[in-house]
Amino acid sequence: MTESSQPRKMNRAKLVVLGRDNCGKTALCVRFITRRFIGEYDHKKEVTYRCRKTVDNEPIDVEMLDTANKQECVGSTGSSLESSIRWGDGFLIIYSITDRSSFEAVSRLKRLIDHIKQALGIPTVIVANKSDMENGRVVRTEEGQALAADLRCSFYELSVAEGCVAVETAVAQLVREVRLEYQRHLLVMDTRSRMLQMTHALRSRLTRSKTMQW
Repeated sequence: MTESSQPRKMNRAKLVVLGRDNCGKTALCVRFITRRFIGEYDHKKEVTYRCRKTVDNEPIDVEMLDTANKQECVGSTGSSLESSIRWGDGFLIIYSITDRSSFEAVSRLKRLIDHIKQALGIPTVIVANKSDMENGRVVRTEEGQALAADLRCSFYELSVAEGCVAVETAVAQLVREVRLEYQRHLLVMDTRSRMLQMTHALRSRLTRSKTMQW
């Protein structure tokens, strides 16, 4: 296989973290980037975290956008969130098992992603956070699994506070899905390019044929 025929690899993944306030978005980002846990944050603006990770033995630059305090709508009040979604390649939608309103926001956020991206099947992982707070649970694991299946998303229930392995596993899955979508996009573009080349060649032959007849 020549160098030109080698499959093109994605070297950067732009991930957007969505969810209601106090569900653990920033804690998850910091845990993934630094492997440390900090429980209290007060972000009023979005923050982009950057790092280089290895997923399935392939290095990749990860940019993780924490969309703190964003509105779940499109328009004047949601323009910042809309631009963040347009920027992203893949999405982590987080809810807290101790907050049903954060769980109910998941479907709205997924519909918003589909609407802004104008496509279905956008790489999205749903994360149920705070599994260590079982006494305060108001959203059952089965509810999260059913919602993820309905939305056709991967699903992970975990505790950002308890460790980084589960967080890394969830983010790695999203990176895989982003890579797969990237390869699908390249395949579509290559197919279109080949069809255009064939159409151009056919038109050229027809033109030459008509010229020779004259």
